[in-house]
Amino acid sequence: MAGFTRILKNLGAMFTGRLLMILQQVIMPPIFMARYSTAGFGEWGVMSGAVAALGMLNFGVQTYMNQDLAVRYNRGDVQDYQIRQSTALRLLLGIIFIALVLCLVVFAIPLESLLRLKTIGYRASQLTAYLLACQLLLNILYGYFTGIFMGVSLAHRGAYWGNFQTLLNSLSLLACVVLKLPFPVLAGAQVLVMLVCMVIVLIDLRRTAPALFPSLRYWDGSVSSEILHKSGYFGLIEISTYITYQVPLIVIQRFMGPVAVAGFIVMRMVFSMCRQLLAMFTQSMGAEITTMFGRRDWPGLSRLYDYSERFIFFLIPLVNTGVLVLSPVLITVWMHKRAELFSPYPYMLSAAISMVVSLKEHKFQFQFSTNTHEELSRIMFGSYMAMTVLSLATVPLFGVVGFLWTWLLVEVFQMIFIMRLNMKLFAEIEPLELTFLRRLIGICIPSLLLALLLLHKTASFTLVWQVAIAVASGAVVAGVAWPLFGVGDVISKVGGQFSSKFRTPVPEKG
Repeated sequence: MAGFTRILKNLGAMFTGRLLMILQQVIMPPIFMARYSTAGFGEWGVMSGAVAALGMLNFGVQTYMNQDLAVRYNRGDVQDYQIRQSTALRLLLGIIFIALVLCLVVFAIPLESLLRLKTIGYRASQLTAYLLACQLLLNILYGYFTGIFMGVSLAHRGAYWGNFQTLLNSLSLLACVVLKLPFPVLAGAQVLVMLVCMVIVLIDLRRTAPALFPSLRYWDGSVSSEILHKSGYFGLIEISTYITYQVPLIVIQRFMGPVAVAGFIVMRMVFSMCRQLLAMFTQSMGAEITTMFGRRDWPGLSRLYDYSERFIFFLIPLVNTGVLVLSPVLITVWMHKRAELFSPYPYMLSAAISMVVSLKEHKFQFQFSTNTHEELSRIMFGSYMAMTVLSLATVPLFGVVGFLWTWLLVEVFQMIFIMRLNMKLFAEIEPLELTFLRRLIGICIPSLLLALLLLHKTASFTLVWQVAIAVASGAVVAGVAWPLFGVGDVISKVGGQFSSKFRTPVPEKG
C-alpha cells in the first residue's frame, strides 16, 4: 500500500515539473523577443544549444549510481553504499572540474563569427557560453544530490527540489529578461541559482537523511572502473535519444527541404503529448521499482507490473486514437495551416509509433530502474543507428512516410527485445503472460485503420463536428478496452487497499 502512495507522490512531482516546463516554454519566448528582438532570442537559443552536449558528460554516472545506491541501501549494505557513493561523487567532481577547465578554450574561439551572432559582442558571447556551460555541468551534480533521496523512499522529495530549481531558474531568468540585462548576466544568474539550490538541497539531505549525506572520505579504484563501465550504457541510451529525435531532421532537411521538416516536427509534437502523458505514469513508478528490487520484494514488483501494465494498456489506444482523430482540429487551431501540415496517412503512422513507444517505455522502465540495462542499451543504440542508415534510402524514395515506416519497424523490434528482457527479469518470480499484450494489439490495429478511414471523410467537417467525432471515438475505444484489461478490477484492488488504510478500527467488546 505504501508503494502506491509513493507512486502517487512521484506522479504529483512529475506533473508539477512538466507544468513548470510548459509554462516556461509558453511565457518566456514572447517576453524575450519583445525585450531583445526575435534575432536576440534566436541567438540565445543557439548559444544554449551549442553547449547542450555537455549534459552527456556524466556518462550516465548520475542515473546509474542513484539507482544502484538505492538498491544497496535498501538491502542493508551500508558500508558498500558509503564507498560507492563517495567514489561516484569523486568521479563526478573530477569530470566536472576537467570539463570546466577544457571549456576555457571558448575564450580563444571566435564564437561571434562561428555561430554568426550579430547582437552579442565578441567577449560577451564567450563569457555567456562559458557560464551556460558551468550551469549545465553543475546541474549534473545537482541531479546526483537530489537523486540520493531515492534511497530512503523519498524520490518525490528530490523531484520537488528539481522543480524548485526549475521555478527559481525561470523566475530569475524572467527578471533579467524584463530588465534587459546583458546575456552574460542572464547566464551568470542561472549559475548562481544552481549554487543556491545545491546548498539548500544538501542542508535538507543532512536534516532528512543524515545517513545518506554525501562524503568524499572513501575511494575504491576497482569500484570506479565498474561505475564507469556500467554507467556508460546509460550514456548509450542518451545518445540513442539524440539519434532518434535530432538526426532525422537533418536527413529530411537534406532530401526534402524545410517545409517537410516543419510538418514532421509539428506531427511529432502532437503525438509527443500522448507519449508524455503516458510516460508520466510510467516514470512515476521508477523509484518504487528500484526500492522493491533492492528489498527483493518480488510479489510487490510482480503486482506493480501487472497493475501498471493493465492501466497503461488501457490508456494507449484511448489517448492515441483520440488524438489521431482530433489532429486536424489541433493543427487548424494551433498552426492555422492544416492544408500544408496535415495528411491522414502519415498521422496514422505517427499514432502507431506513439502506441509502440508507449508500450515499450512501460517495459523499459522495469529494466532501466533495476540497472539491468546493458543489453538494452546496445540494442537501442545499434537499431537506431540502423534506422538512420536505412532512412538515407527510404526518405529519398518514399519521403516522410518512408522514414515513419522505418522508425515503426525499429520500435517494434525494440519492443519485442525488451519483452524478452522482462521475461528474463521475472523468470525466477513467475512467468509473464502475454494475454494483455495480444489484446492491446487486437485493439490498436483496428482502431488505427478505422481512424484512417474516418479521417479521410471527417477532415473537411466543421471543427465542432470533428471534436464531437473524436470524443465519440475515444468513448468507443474506452468502452471496449476497459473490460478487456480489467481496469475496474485494478482500481477496486488499489482503492480497497487505500480504504483499508484509512478505515477506523472497530473496538472489540468486552
